[in-house]
Amino acid sequence: MKNILVIYYTQTGQAKQGLDAVLKPFNNEQEYKIHYELIKPVTALPYPWKYSEFFDVFPENVHAIPFELEPSGINMTINYDLVIIAYQPWFLSICRPISSFLMTKEAKILLNTKPVITIINCRNMWLNAQEKMKQRLLDLNAKLVGNITFVDRSANLTSLITVLAFELKGIKEKYMGFFPKYGISDTDIQTAPVIGELIKTSLQKNNFDDLQSQIVGKGFVTVKPNLLIMEGRGKALFPLYANYISKKGTAGSADRKMRVKIFGMVLPTGILLLSPIITIATRLAPIIAAGKMRKLIAYYQQNELKK
Repeated sequence: MKNILVIYYTQTGQAKQGLDAVLKPFNNEQEYKIHYELIKPVTALPYPWKYSEFFDVFPENVHAIPFELEPSGINMTINYDLVIIAYQPWFLSICRPISSFLMTKEAKILLNTKPVITIINCRNMWLNAQEKMKQRLLDLNAKLVGNITFVDRSANLTSLITVLAFELKGIKEKYMGFFPKYGISDTDIQTAPVIGELIKTSLQKNNFDDLQSQIVGKGFVTVKPNLLIMEGRGKALFPLYANYISKKGTAGSADRKMRVKIFGMVLPTGILLLSPIITIATRLAPIIAAGKMRKLIAYYQQNELKK
């Protein structure tokens, strides 16, 4: 019997949809026991979000400040053969519920020496969040053996509008009757069980050495050059904005509302202005720095952390 621990967080069920699609080949298999653990903050996060609430979580999420979680139902006596962590990037960082769990004593015990597969569900930017995940897992003495990404396939500016409609209004289907449905594509959901079969084979052999290259070969690790460049800008600026807001108070503080409001205007405006410029720049990149871009894409598709 192989025991698989699945740690995940979801507000809307979308992350669970991708998770279930990947793990479909394990359904009704007697050789495997999957233990699901939904991470729950003591104070439930809102959905749909109010605009101010959505941007107010930004500083604490970027700074990885943990909050209190509901007691887990994980059986600590089981020696798990594989741990799967399904999460969402928030503001280029690990979402706060999962980040908080990874700082617990439970996580330190459960993940020690264990092979870990991450499943990311997001709009389209996940590179920096996964870099932070790599570091967390190293700190916990865990081994990242696979990473699967479910991203919205729409263009960057289109998905910016549809994700705000989804998060702030709860609208997933065609927004205003014009914009496409937000979230994981039906094609990715239908194809994802192929990845589950690869995981099953690796688990049977107790050998995950080739798993990530196989996942990449199936098209489940999307690295777009324009978003790579944009994330680089955000990585540099987000800690500065987070500090700017935090200096006025803690989460929910009335004293920092104005700064949160300013950030809530600056971020979407910045994406709108930078996206066309960066798109043009990335079309020149294959000419100016083809080798460098290929190396960066290859780096983010694998699981080792830069020294």
